[in-house]
Amino acid sequence: MLKVDGLTVRAGSVELVHDVSFAIGPGERVGLIGESGSGKSLTALSLMGLLPEGVAASGTARLGDRDLVGVPESRIKELRGREMSMVFQEPMTALNPLMRVGAQVAEVMTLHGRARREARARAVELLERVRLSEPAQIARAYPHQLSGGQRQRVMLAIALANEPGLLICDEPTTALDVTVQKQMLELIAEVAPALLFITHDLAVVASVCERVLVMYGGRVVESGPIREVFARPRHRYTEGLLAASKLTPRGTRLPTISGSVPPAGRFPDGCVFRNRCPHATPACETAPELTGDGHAFACWHPAD
Repeated sequence: MLKVDGLTVRAGSVELVHDVSFAIGPGERVGLIGESGSGKSLTALSLMGLLPEGVAASGTARLGDRDLVGVPESRIKELRGREMSMVFQEPMTALNPLMRVGAQVAEVMTLHGRARREARARAVELLERVRLSEPAQIARAYPHQLSGGQRQRVMLAIALANEPGLLICDEPTTALDVTVQKQMLELIAEVAPALLFITHDLAVVASVCERVLVMYGGRVVESGPIREVFARPRHRYTEGLLAASKLTPRGTRLPTISGSVPPAGRFPDGCVFRNRCPHATPACETAPELTGDGHAFACWHPAD
């Protein structure tokens, strides 16, 4: 379904994403995790052809037999919304406040050739499919008249309108309360075809995905089946993320990763995590390669 090889993203001379490679098979659900600033969203925007001005991608990415990187905008527009779709973190910035919800769901279908009347009828069906009660009434509403959970369901309906083969979700449940978040995750798992799910929440990705990619400093530092990676993390960054996510007894200090994510272009040479890693040695001044069959990691001093 999707094959990415050597994807690199730069803003001028500053490298933001470095040599990212992965694949997603039909029906497979893959999580992309890491702290803010790790390069997760830039990776997704590169695939969708939505990078901001002044930021460019290189390498190769193919959706089936279609190239996604280095092709004209007109080619990407043919695929975006039809063969692949994306659900963004904040629906209020993704939805048009001046258009009724039903018209926005229908628009993505008419842009790809469906008749207007047919698209409007299909829009109501899609709103019902994403479990919105009274879908015909919702279709007549404006985004500001809906709750956050309802708006996020509308975004999912838009993403599914043309039955794409690949769905990309970028932190789609971050702004939702716990109950609505659970419902949304169940819905995504139920309706998504092939899925790339981006989040910083390890519990969320564990509930939705079968395989995980861990990103830091614009690089994939560990990847593999989610049960194996979470049960036996090898990279010290993954180990730190998991430790910080576990429940601790009352009065016990929560484990944290020292320091913070550097600004773009300020990550150290060699292992990008070495300035925050308590196990770093001079060997870490050379960048380790991502190695391993199935469960791969890039670390000179992997966790036991």
